[in-house]
Amino acid sequence: MGLGILDTFGLMGAVILAAPVALFGLDTFLSGNRLVGGGFILVAVLMIAAEEYVTKPTDVAADAAQDVASSVVETPEDDEE
Repeated sequence: MGLGILDTFGLMGAVILAAPVALFGLDTFLSGNRLVGGGFILVAVLMIAAEEYVTKPTDVAADAAQDVASSVVETPEDDEE
């Protein structure tokens, strides 16, 4: 299933915040300090992964609302023609 509009904006925000960290890590890595540069690159990757895979309190509320709405509203089936 694709991302919704709010999920897309949240991911874009995470990428905007992680990009400078990743660029600093890449610059540090290429200048010779491999441990610190790799650490900053890892932090940038974890920032994006956390936004994508960690459940936030707003996700729990949205999932609960979706469950309630799906129990109230019936979705049409494809074979009901």
